[in-house]
Amino acid sequence: MQENCYHCGAELESLLRTLDFIREEQAFIKKKLTNYIDNIDDTFHIQWAEEMQQQILNRESALQLINKDISVLKASKIVDLILLKKDKLQVNYLENEFIQWKHTIDQKLDIMNSKDN
Repeated sequence: MQENCYHCGAELESLLRTLDFIREEQAFIKKKLTNYIDNIDDTFHIQWAEEMQQQILNRESALQLINKDISVLKASKIVDLILLKKDKLQVNYLENEFIQWKHTIDQKLDIMNSKDN
C-alpha cells in the first residue's frame, strides 16, 4: 500500500537516527574491546573479544543494509507503508538486540577488568 505520507519523513529520520546511535555505541565498544585485547595475554579472553568484534562487524553489515533500504524509501515521493512497517520492525529488533548485547558486554568487560586490577 503506497501513499503520500506526511509524517513518514519524520519516522524515517527517526529510524536513521536509531541506526546512527547503534553505530556510534558499537564503535565505542569496539574501542573498549581493542584496548582490552591489547592488555591481556590469555588466549580464551582474546578469542572472546575477537568473537565480540566479529559480532560488531556482522551487525554493521545489517545496519548498512537497512540504512540503504530506509534511504531509498526516504528518497521516494510515495512511501510504501508496508515497507515502512518492515523497516520499523527491523530497526526495533536491531535496537533491542543491541541494547541487550551491549549490557552483557559491558558487564563482562567490567568483571574482567576488575579481575585484572
